[in-house]
Amino acid sequence: MKAKHFALIAFISSFVFTAACSKKPEYIPGSSVQGFRAPISKILFSPVAFDGATVAVEGIVTDVSTESGQPGEDMVTNFKISDLNGNYINVYMPDTWEISENDYMIVGGIYRKNGNVIEAEELEKIVLQKDNRKEEIEKRDDW
Repeated sequence: MKAKHFALIAFISSFVFTAACSKKPEYIPGSSVQGFRAPISKILFSPVAFDGATVAVEGIVTDVSTESGQPGEDMVTNFKISDLNGNYINVYMPDTWEISENDYMIVGGIYRKNGNVIEAEELEKIVLQKDNRKEEIEKRDDW
């Protein structure tokens, strides 16, 4: 009798384990961007604490520009990433990127307090629903 109970428990356990493992986890936008996640306001409140750290910051893109560096260097993309309160950090990223004004993205790179700049190494654009964009940004920023 005990062997039948054990077999039944083993069968049920394997079925539950298989069902749990077969479900794909939902992708969280921006989770692939490496760095310490911090709101822009926290970094600006204590820039010395974040100086030289690899951070991942998300916000709204403004003031996008592309320029060439020193002679012989590649192009550079510059922009500001800001929160809903108007706080911003400058972003410097080598090469040219398809970035538009008011895009919402997560940027990962090294923060430098001198110049209030992130030397970006990676970024990911987050697509938000137009009808409740502000609420989604507030929800994402509430951590």
